Amino acid sequence: MATDEPQALLSRAERYWSVIRDALLNPEEWDDQEWQSEVAEIILLYDLVARVRPSNPEEEARLQALRNDMEQVAAKVGLVPIDL
Repeated sequence: MATDEPQALLSRAERYWSVIRDALLNPEEWDDQEWQSEVAEIILLYDLVARVRPSNPEEEARLQALRNDMEQVAAKVGLVPIDL
């Protein structure tokens, strides 16, 4: 399936993270229901990131940058980090 290719999974994870990151860092800009809905998706994002298998150095660098950002934001907002 094309959506399971490393590039597609990584791109999807980056898009999801962009929205979740914004919700975590700017909760006052979200209504409560939207915020809860987006933040609840973080567990799905962690699963998606775990499934990414980079096939080249560029994908590996993007994945590492995504993981680092996720860990930094989680620490900043007080979430218990999940081992990525």
